Amino acid sequence: MLYRKPVLTALLVLIFLAFFGTLALSARMFPRNYDWRYRVISNLLSPRDNPSHYWLPAFGIIFAAVLMLPFAGYLHRNLQVVSPRAARVCAGALITGILALICACLVVPQHVHDVLGVRRLHEFIARSAAGFLAIGMLSACWCAWKGFRKNLLQPRLFWTWSLATLLPLAGIFVSESLLILTRLKLDWAIPIRSALRHSVVWHLGFWEWSGSAAVFVFLCATVFLTPSQGNLVVSAAQGAHDRKRGHASAFS
Repeated sequence: MLYRKPVLTALLVLIFLAFFGTLALSARMFPRNYDWRYRVISNLLSPRDNPSHYWLPAFGIIFAAVLMLPFAGYLHRNLQVVSPRAARVCAGALITGILALICACLVVPQHVHDVLGVRRLHEFIARSAAGFLAIGMLSACWCAWKGFRKNLLQPRLFWTWSLATLLPLAGIFVSESLLILTRLKLDWAIPIRSALRHSVVWHLGFWEWSGSAAVFVFLCATVFLTPSQGNLVVSAAQGAHDRKRGHASAFS
């Protein structure tokens, strides 16, 4: 019942409202001007930056994260027909990333004091959540590629998942690499910093919001472009039968 497409579609609507709805509402009530292109999402969760309403986006993200858990099971159930090992990695990484995302909302951003002896524990957990979600999405892309090669999955599923996964990862990687290079104060990196420091691609906030949208697109493709497990089993059995007939014809 939980893995039926109408149920997953309803979960998608709730995830969108819980995540983006509460973030947008909190951004409107932010004490200072909040520009999503330049400010990170953690500013909305910070008691220092958003003292009156920091609990609202935290509750919304936690609720959305809980609603994302069935998608990990749905992907494991469907993709294991294509690649059991990659399907387990995908589901495990997604669940770990979702749990880390919940923890990041419970451990509010601290700017002065350490939490459990760790400086910026919230940032560490949030980056870990993003990393595990990226691993899960990359594993799903690998399954989609194998399924496409075996005629089990649609090519548009692979391309949608790949674009939603690789574009934000590439942007974050390039942005962080340029930031590290400029901190090294290399002569050739100074003009790059001067040219990009006022661009949205230079700021982590832009990539956080873009990555959040990419995860939602990934979930939408999971629901609307992934065939049911029964259809995948039938397609896999038919493909195995065709290959067996082909081998038999080659030896006859």
